[in-house]
Amino acid sequence: MGLVIVNRAGWNARPPRDPDEVEHVALSARTEFVVHHTETPTTRSPRSIQDGHMDERGWNDIGYNFLVRDDGTVYEGRGWLVRGAHAKDHNITGLGCAYIGMNAPTEAAKESIRALYDEACAKTGHTLSQLGHSQVGDTDCPGTKLLAWVESGMLVARDQV
Repeated sequence: MGLVIVNRAGWNARPPRDPDEVEHVALSARTEFVVHHTETPTTRSPRSIQDGHMDERGWNDIGYNFLVRDDGTVYEGRGWLVRGAHAKDHNITGLGCAYIGMNAPTEAAKESIRALYDEACAKTGHTLSQLGHSQVGDTDCPGTKLLAWVESGMLVARDQV
């Protein structure tokens, strides 16, 4: 079974505040896969995260390219081809993937993050650097446990057979 991504319509995303400000990025420009956590309850919806980014932070849209829930559901944020707003100086080169929660993803969430990474490498045609947000910015995100998993190569059960 391939990677299934809930598109923006599937989670009732708002359109970007200013469509003229949406910057498209060629897949060939992507060199990094940056893992985040939302530092919110695992029950928080992508829409409420988007609302916070747009209404509280004043951003044009949700900041992440993708989000992953504990049950392994993957949500399209800005998607593959739109510049993110997730890591200063890494929004063009990096695809931002946020775990919806704080530092302790389930195995299902890690499997989906890894599957998304593998799909990103396939789409770009090259291996992307695996990075935690704190490796490219002054932040505690994605937390010590999630960062350790990223730094160890984002291994999942299928890698250990």
